[in-house]
Amino acid sequence: MKIIKLNNNPKKFGDNIDDLEERRFESTLPRQHTHNYFENKTLGFYLGLWENTDECTYESTDIIAAPYAYDEFMVIIEGVVEIKNSQTGNVETATSGNNIIIPQGYDCQWHQKGYVRKLQLIYQPPEEIKPNHPACEHVIYIDEKNALPWQATSDGFHKKVLYQSYNHKFTSGVWQADSFSTDMIAFPYNEFIILKQGSLICTDENGVEHKINTGEALFVPQGTRCSWQAQEKISLHFVQIKQ
Repeated sequence: MKIIKLNNNPKKFGDNIDDLEERRFESTLPRQHTHNYFENKTLGFYLGLWENTDECTYESTDIIAAPYAYDEFMVIIEGVVEIKNSQTGNVETATSGNNIIIPQGYDCQWHQKGYVRKLQLIYQPPEEIKPNHPACEHVIYIDEKNALPWQATSDGFHKKVLYQSYNHKFTSGVWQADSFSTDMIAFPYNEFIILKQGSLICTDENGVEHKINTGEALFVPQGTRCSWQAQEKISLHFVQIKQ
């Protein structure tokens, strides 16, 4: 198992344009690029970097409205996205620095006025019955200021679970701790984290340190043996995917 530190600008990113279906767009085809960091077809999730390079008006990048096909956690690196509820017309906005989830089955339409780059974690388990209704009828903002109360974890830290998929295998929220260190353990699930405050070191079983600072992201596959250390208060946003 390999720990992956994500790069927002990997080598050769953008060299190849994605092959898109014209029927999905009300406009001419946008120029889109993706970069794959990790994929697990058995569990049905994909972690990667995505960008749409078109500088254009609101109307020319409207994707035809349809229920969202999967759960998606996204980190907006650059640009502005507007997500319109197809039933109510309500529009929610995400911009650079926001981390959001669009739930599977949400009937919405994606709008962007220009260039957008994001990290994306897509979860769509194969051969499972799709939910009749989404877990919620709105975008979920992963945010420490969410009104939900903090929960004490079994190991003495604090977290807020802000979203869980219909099968309870995709969980996302906020986790906080003061300085700490752990023993080497086999990681019990696949986890993506993006650090919002502080610095964090994950050391693998070969002694290699993977350090992330505020604004940086790390992915740890399930079963990876590793230990963790922080010398100051940290706050992070997470997605956990269980088998």
